[in-house]
Amino acid sequence: MIDWYSVGFGALWILGLGLVTTALSFANYLVSQQKRRFKQALEMPACRIMIDLGLVFFCLGWTGSVSAAWERIVWAVLALIFAVRTWQARKMRNV
Repeated sequence: MIDWYSVGFGALWILGLGLVTTALSFANYLVSQQKRRFKQALEMPACRIMIDLGLVFFCLGWTGSVSAAWERIVWAVLALIFAVRTWQARKMRNV
């Protein structure tokens, strides 16, 4: 029998890592095309949103994957922190 609960949460953290990797790749592309520094590319709102959103998914995936209550709380708090950072970067992008 397939444990769909574990499959779902495993997919979340893998999706999160995929988003972070995509953001780093996009930042590397900007560095090569626009002659920027890597740090400048990472500070762009688009990269920051994608990295923080990826970290939200990563933390949510681990929230459902761990067994100890204190670990779930830590991962959930981290997910909340990155969600707030994502929201702030989104607002900064719209300004």
